[in-house]
Amino acid sequence: MVTCAVSTAYYETIEEENVLQIQRSLLVAGIAVALTAPAAAQESDEWSGSVELGLVETSGNTEETTISGEADVTRNWNDWRQNVLLQSRYAEQGGERTAERYSAATQLDYKFNPNDFVFVRGSYSNDDFSGYQFQASTSAGYGRRLWSEGESYFDVSSGLGYRYGRFDTPDPEEGEEEEDPIGRLAGDFRYQLSETAHFRQEAETEVSLDDGDALSRSVTALQANVNSSLAIKLSYTVEHNSNPPTGTERTDTITAVTLLYGF
Repeated sequence: MVTCAVSTAYYETIEEENVLQIQRSLLVAGIAVALTAPAAAQESDEWSGSVELGLVETSGNTEETTISGEADVTRNWNDWRQNVLLQSRYAEQGGERTAERYSAATQLDYKFNPNDFVFVRGSYSNDDFSGYQFQASTSAGYGRRLWSEGESYFDVSSGLGYRYGRFDTPDPEEGEEEEDPIGRLAGDFRYQLSETAHFRQEAETEVSLDDGDALSRSVTALQANVNSSLAIKLSYTVEHNSNPPTGTERTDTITAVTLLYGF
């Protein structure tokens, strides 16, 4: 009887490990699919995007340095569209790091018509002050352009996916890692105020289908063109984790002024 119990426990452990390996393989595969555009379509190839940099340095009674950077590139060809977003932020005060984060996200859309599309998306972030070693997610779903006029539009999308995160220190309830099936909702509103001014509001949330824990992000931005290529951008970002790791805050906010080069 003891031998049977041990054997049963052993095979259950092996089965759980296999399930975890399959889930992680699906996560990697989802991100890889989103990163790799189909090789077939080469006609009507259009690229657009922006690169931005922000730097704040103070000295005297307070010595502080903050550097932020972002690259946002979109490719449209035939019925396909792919966006890649890379972001980084570093800050130190009095010679000590107070923030360091790097993130990447990509989304590949197939457009049935000008308004309807399906997507696959992958994201990865490494934030030394979030309580996680890293976080990653992949999802797929349906999106629709609800409104458009000239350079202005409003897109919404929803889908299902998978999220994985590894903690800096083991969590009393979760252990060393957390992984959940998720539901994803997102919206992107852009409005051209004038020939030289643009407003953008982005919002997204990923909600665990197991326990309801949510990771949400909102970005509000106003951009004013200096000339045909350069612009000044003012942005306000709110990031919220409904159940953060022990010792970290639920909400982070970032206010930034950056110089942007568009193409």
